[in-house]
Amino acid sequence: MAKTDWVKRQAFAEAYVRCGNASKAARMAGVPQGSAHSMGYKWLRDVGVVEMIRSAMNDELKALGPSAITVLRDLMASDATPASVRLQAARDVLDRTGWTAPKRPEPVEQSQERPLIEMSRYELETLVSGHPGVMLDQPSLDQLVAEQSGQEP
Repeated sequence: MAKTDWVKRQAFAEAYVRCGNASKAARMAGVPQGSAHSMGYKWLRDVGVVEMIRSAMNDELKALGPSAITVLRDLMASDATPASVRLQAARDVLDRTGWTAPKRPEPVEQSQERPLIEMSRYELETLVSGHPGVMLDQPSLDQLVAEQSGQEP
């Protein structure tokens, strides 16, 4: 008994997923050699067959999932695997599970209003550079503190 057209289309879709060649898939689905090329071409433009191909591809990819997880697990655990490959495997696993690293907080800009006692030597020199004639000796620092606080030196 000959295959019905729907059965041939389904067989074509499954064969196409396995081999990726329309003519070969049509022959595997039972289409005669002489018309396999044109029938494969025609079926690849049929919306129903394209949907069958998508469904068959999804099934094939789902079946490969456990193997892929095993490969990633083995890559991450093996000391023989280069560190860069282990890191990428770990990133791939985290990415596929939807995990994202927390974002780094934005640096908080420090206020210019810091007590001089808390400033580093570099910060003090930078502050003093805006005041000609002021040096980093105690009387000069006292004068700078007074200027900052609005008091008379």
